[in-house]
Amino acid sequence: MVPTEPIAALLYVCLLLPGIAFIWRYEGHGSVVKRSAFRETAAVVIASAASLVAVFILHYVAAFFFEPARSTLRQFFIDPGVLFRQDAQLFFGVTLLDLALAVSFGAFFGSKTASRLLKGCRAKWLKMRKKEPDTIERGQSAWNTAFEMMPGHRVIVGVQLKSGAWVQGALKSFSRNGDETPDRAFTLTGEIWYRMADSENVHRLEPHGTVVIQAPEVDYLTVGYEEPAPTTKDLTDTLPR
Repeated sequence: MVPTEPIAALLYVCLLLPGIAFIWRYEGHGSVVKRSAFRETAAVVIASAASLVAVFILHYVAAFFFEPARSTLRQFFIDPGVLFRQDAQLFFGVTLLDLALAVSFGAFFGSKTASRLLKGCRAKWLKMRKKEPDTIERGQSAWNTAFEMMPGHRVIVGVQLKSGAWVQGALKSFSRNGDETPDRAFTLTGEIWYRMADSENVHRLEPHGTVVIQAPEVDYLTVGYEEPAPTTKDLTDTLPR
């Protein structure tokens, strides 16, 4: 139930801020999948709870080394009203600091770094059990998985269109919508090669630009990966000293 009293409603919203920060950061790099209202609410609540628990653990660890932190933490959970009456400035300071930390944790949990750490842990777990991943991650589409399979590599996409034409180029951007919707699209850039339908001649677009391809026009696509070219610094580091 959503509280109706003004103070309680404000506290309710503040406690959900870490989950909102999590969703905001995650949707910046992860697949955007349509979820039910229950699943959206559950994601916000769980992310908020995890962030608040992380803040509590920080307080708990600090309490082992600092007596003031230990006494403040004990008072805050036993009877926060007493702490508020004794030192309102300290009460609000601790509350705002904890809220800021919780929001920071929520934003971190939704970041690309956290997602990569989670994927790495999952891959190691499967390797320990001598199992290979056989399913696409929940909330991911097939092309999201293919485009992001080799981070740091240049992704080369070849597309067979339903019209019979064929196009190839380096992936520049793509819709992160995990749902199979008609408005999904991706763009190719760099050297764009194409072959018209019912033709065996391959041509290169001049000048180099960007090609936009809508998902409904795709018959199938292939994805390849190229390691990034070494920079001058990388070549210098390989020289004998």
